This record gives sequence, C-alpha cells and structure tokens, in this order.
Amino acid sequence: MHIALAVFLFIHGLAHIVGFLVYWKIMKDKEVVYKTTIYPDNINIGDSGVRLLGVIYLAVALSFGIIGYDLIAQPFLWGKYIWAVIVVSLVLCITGWPDTKFGMVANLILIVFLIFNTYIHWI
Repeated sequence: MHIALAVFLFIHGLAHIVGFLVYWKIMKDKEVVYKTTIYPDNINIGDSGVRLLGVIYLAVALSFGIIGYDLIAQPFLWGKYIWAVIVVSLVLCITGWPDTKFGMVANLILIVFLIFNTYIHWI
C-alpha cells in the first residue's frame, strides 16, 4: 500500500509543478491561466506575488516527491511531514480556486486515507 501512496504523492507533486510553470510564465495551459489575482479573483497580488506563489507551488511539488521517496525508502519518516505539506497544498488550492478543484479533491483523498490509516494501519 505504501507504494500506491507514494505514486499518488508523485503524481500530486507533478500537478503542483504546473502551478509553478504557469505562474512563472514558462508554460501556458488552457486549464490553468496566468493571473495576478487569488482567492477566486478577489485579491490582486501582482506579478511579484504570483511568482512567490509559484515558488511555493514548486516547494510543495518537491515536498510531495520527497515524501513519496521517503515512503518507499524509509516508511517510518513520511508521517512527520505529510500533514504540513497537505495544509500548504490546501491553501494553494483555495488561492487558485476554481482552477485547482482537482488538487482539492486529491488533498481530500489524502486526508481521508491518512485518517483511515490511523485506525487501520495500512502503512
């Protein structure tokens, strides 16, 4: 089960890379458009703010990848960090709503899995 979770984390991390690439104007995507507003277009943070948000997207992407690797290599360490990364990912999803609705679903799946794992001990 830990390999399946690691793969899920790698895929979720790849999705966060899209946020970085779009906010740094490296990639154009019809699903995720470059904009300088957050929290459904209510707060304008400007180009610098969007770039900072892009760096946070990249940090979360790398964190999901590292946790996925850690889950495969040393399954006892991953649990210390995953909740913090999920919370940051949820905040990113709120700031980018509705473009980030699939990321929100992925985070909710992770949360439900982790709660069940507390009682069932899949990992």
